[in-house]
Amino acid sequence: MLNNQTEAVVARYLVFRSRRVGKKYRRSVEVVQIYFSEPRKGLDPIFEARVGKEYIKSFLDSLSAPQRVVGDSVIVVEGRDPDAYIRRLVIYAGTRQFMVSSSPRLVEVVSKLGELESIFWYSKFVDAYERNGYWGVYRVAKAFRTLHRL
Repeated sequence: MLNNQTEAVVARYLVFRSRRVGKKYRRSVEVVQIYFSEPRKGLDPIFEARVGKEYIKSFLDSLSAPQRVVGDSVIVVEGRDPDAYIRRLVIYAGTRQFMVSSSPRLVEVVSKLGELESIFWYSKFVDAYERNGYWGVYRVAKAFRTLHRL
């Protein structure tokens, strides 16, 4: 049982890696992988998106999410309820990876989503990633962009 003065701190991990993509034109892109626990060998991420670290960091800063950087490739989102930030981050990253340029309107739309709406879109993105990977996420991102006119 926790004392009233101590709070349980929960952490979610964002790991940045470089990945080779493309069948015909092979290239290297930066990928963010989101984990519920500390990443280790054999553990699959709950979500993965082709978004650079600077975009993720700036989005977390705009949400005022409690975070700390561990090394060059890991950001830890901490707090009593980091899942609210992670839900919005999955929606942002899933949509951002299919946009040509960074849109401040995307940040605004995602940060103003209600709790139920963010849970709905989060579950759609994660489910699409688990079932169909990158192209499944594309379909959900296209629906999100169409609905919000991004």
